[in-house]
Amino acid sequence: PTVDPNSPAARAAALGLPAPPDIDITEWQYMHVNANRPLEPIDYAPETMAYLNMTGDETDIQTVYNEYRCPVDLRIAQPLIDFARGCRAAGLPVYLSSGYRSYSEQQYLFNRKVGQGYSEEVAKTIVAYPGTSEHQTGLSCDITDYYRETKDSALAQTATYQWLCEHCTEYGFVVRYPEDKSGSADSITGIIYEPWHFRYVGVEAAKYMTENNLCLEEFVELYI
Repeated sequence: PTVDPNSPAARAAALGLPAPPDIDITEWQYMHVNANRPLEPIDYAPETMAYLNMTGDETDIQTVYNEYRCPVDLRIAQPLIDFARGCRAAGLPVYLSSGYRSYSEQQYLFNRKVGQGYSEEVAKTIVAYPGTSEHQTGLSCDITDYYRETKDSALAQTATYQWLCEHCTEYGFVVRYPEDKSGSADSITGIIYEPWHFRYVGVEAAKYMTENNLCLEEFVELYI
């Protein structure tokens, strides 16, 4: 049979990659947002929120607003709890430091970064412009070893990060802004390297992306 040159398998083969998973790229877990792909609607919020214990030492999933817990889309709550618990079981501290952020919260953080003296162009690589942030999807979470007011690339040297990076695909997560795909507005992701930012895409996609060194932009491109 004739192979469709526009099929995901053909596109992958042209790049020297194995056939990608047979998935529907329009499903929720593959939601793709960046500076060139703003959310629709711009003030998008998950339909149902979950609020999780930040240190992973409690496994209950609360659905009533709790400012002392980490908010995420309910659909990734159990995988995220399992991920955090796995890290703790390995004897390492874990902290869910930032999950869902609303449009207005992202606007505040972006304006604060500009107020610190950064140009808007540079600020967008550090704090995504409101309406273009992964945090607004509720499908990602900043994970560190413990609460850190400032996050930087040195986190990649922590034992917690190294465990999270090694095992994230088992729980359906990927490092969303890897070092070789990020760093500036001109990079593939358009965001600085963030070893703390993990994104849920499901186990099948996470394993394929990690095994083939693809970021979400490159993975989605195989299907559209």
